[in-house]
Amino acid sequence: MRTADLALACTGPVSRETGVFAVGLQAADAHQCRGIGTALARHAAQYAQDRGTPTLSTHTETSNQPMLRLLRRLGNVREVRHEVHLDVRLPLGASGFVHRPS
Repeated sequence: MRTADLALACTGPVSRETGVFAVGLQAADAHQCRGIGTALARHAAQYAQDRGTPTLSTHTETSNQPMLRLLRRLGNVREVRHEVHLDVRLPLGASGFVHRPS
């Protein structure tokens, strides 16, 4: 099986917000609940933090409980609801995300 068949992660600066990196994650259904998404999210957070970015952001549906649990495990997230979607922000740095090796 190719790596692309397992999971995908994307992170980078949000064009209209200085100091915010967006993250998108997707793990194949057959490979969920194995820590792949958590490892990718930690890597994305560390990538953003290493570049001096104070905040990691993602938009997800309020029903996407696996993604919300994953993000909440990474640190003290702030969530803003927009109808059926959430804007989830993870502060990076001293009071937010702390890198813990998997």
